[in-house]
Amino acid sequence: MTGLKEQTVRGAKSFAEARLRHRWQIPEDYNVARDCLDRHAKTPHKPALYYEEEGGAKATYTFGQIIEASNRMANALRGLGVEHGDVVALNLPARPETAILHMAIYRLGAIALPISRLFGPDGIKYRVEHARARVIAVEAQDLEKLDELRRMGRDAPQIVVVGNHRGPTSFDELLRAASPQFTMGPTSAEDPILLMYTSGTTGDPKGVLHVARFVAGHNGADYSANFFRENDIFYSPSDWAWVGGLSLSLLALWPYGVPAVVFRSNARFDPERALNLMERYGVTVSFLAPTALKALREVTNPREKYARLRVRCVSSGAEPVSPELNYWVREKLRADFNQLYGQTEAMIFVGDCSALEQPNPEALGKPFPGHEVAILDPEGKPLGEGQSGEIAIRRDSPIVMKTYWQNPSAAEEKFAGQWCRTGDLGYIDDRGYVYFQGRTDDIIKTSGMRVGPAEVEAKIMEHKAVATCAVIGVPDPERGEAIKAFVKLLPGFSPSGEIAQEIQQHVKKRLAAHAYPREIEFVDSLPMTVTGKIRRRELREMEERRRKQQQQT
Repeated sequence: MTGLKEQTVRGAKSFAEARLRHRWQIPEDYNVARDCLDRHAKTPHKPALYYEEEGGAKATYTFGQIIEASNRMANALRGLGVEHGDVVALNLPARPETAILHMAIYRLGAIALPISRLFGPDGIKYRVEHARARVIAVEAQDLEKLDELRRMGRDAPQIVVVGNHRGPTSFDELLRAASPQFTMGPTSAEDPILLMYTSGTTGDPKGVLHVARFVAGHNGADYSANFFRENDIFYSPSDWAWVGGLSLSLLALWPYGVPAVVFRSNARFDPERALNLMERYGVTVSFLAPTALKALREVTNPREKYARLRVRCVSSGAEPVSPELNYWVREKLRADFNQLYGQTEAMIFVGDCSALEQPNPEALGKPFPGHEVAILDPEGKPLGEGQSGEIAIRRDSPIVMKTYWQNPSAAEEKFAGQWCRTGDLGYIDDRGYVYFQGRTDDIIKTSGMRVGPAEVEAKIMEHKAVATCAVIGVPDPERGEAIKAFVKLLPGFSPSGEIAQEIQQHVKKRLAAHAYPREIEFVDSLPMTVTGKIRRRELREMEERRRKQQQQT
């Protein structure tokens, strides 16, 4: 069987040698479930997932159990009318049922649509409607979020309920009633498998459509782990509804037979609990977003406090990692550290592999073998060494998206000839290191999540007192960026803390818990272009001047 596991060059002595030796080996009939699960059919008792809940419940799932459960669920979904090419939405956290559903969807040749539990009713409804999802899976405690979906009549998706729930569409009852034998139809590396919505600077979120080869292209996961080993155990607190969490914690992990540690909690990330979890399960490899690393840094002498820690390698991404965090991991966790870079449209194509070369903490890393990267000028032409422009990856890389769902014009803008644009500015030095210099657009990256200002502004405008508004990202030591809103009120309303709180709660409840403005400034006017568009860049520059002045005083 050929798949993700075969895409890494083992035994190379440098990035340059690995690139020279690399050859993609993705079969035409590639299937994600076969790569992640069926290759382990001869070792059915090998652990695939260690699961623990905040209340103390624990369970271990073997590859054999996941194989059988995904077969059963594929049959159950087929019984609900899901066919090849249909969309199944997953409004679920990281838990065993989520993994089983993903694998069942891929067996069917259907398309998984992860939706974060942070989203409110409006955020969920837009994605489900736009994707025309046939089924949505949700935890019992979140059922009320789907009330508006039920009013869609014939177009309403069927609801599969995960957790303590009884009924014909209970996950557990569907699983028990279904056959453990499933016959997979013809599959292709070009079969659509994953639909993930990403925020843009204007308009509604865009659906990024990936095909099966996307998973086989994730060799960066192996490189960033300094090559997976036989007895590795992986942990990450990252949400599986985020492409980085899903890819690194599941899809790019199981082909190597590496079990994942999954902790189910509604609480915020707790660094002490994370270290305790890693110690108890003997975690050796971990992906931790910069926000989590900053929280861990608050733990004094973690290796002394958690003496049985076995972690050997930590990777991080979603936003550039400061050299200080890099050094902290090496000195205090006593682990190798590798940075990763990518985005929803092209996940993990630049990064470090300290087993091959000592990383440069000032850079994002180097292009992983098989992924060609260039810096483009505004016309889409590659620039020379050291010249600043837009970071891009060749569109024939297997990890590059197929298109934007029902939005061909946006897809055309994303591609420049043979290149896929990232929207990030940077340059490549004479040693091949890629450096990040900023964004070309107004996207806000907060706690590893991308937030489009247009979405947040639309929700703020729903408040009865708001005339107009603008949203930007401002520096935040914990989150990288925090969301700030500039709000102009309608005549008859005066700025107040009460109105600010009402706006915050409305955005948090209706859109997403991570997307509300943590800071609101009431203004008399906003900078506009002659065509009436808000100049967010001027607002960011104003904020930057303010902060410099505050630092000087």
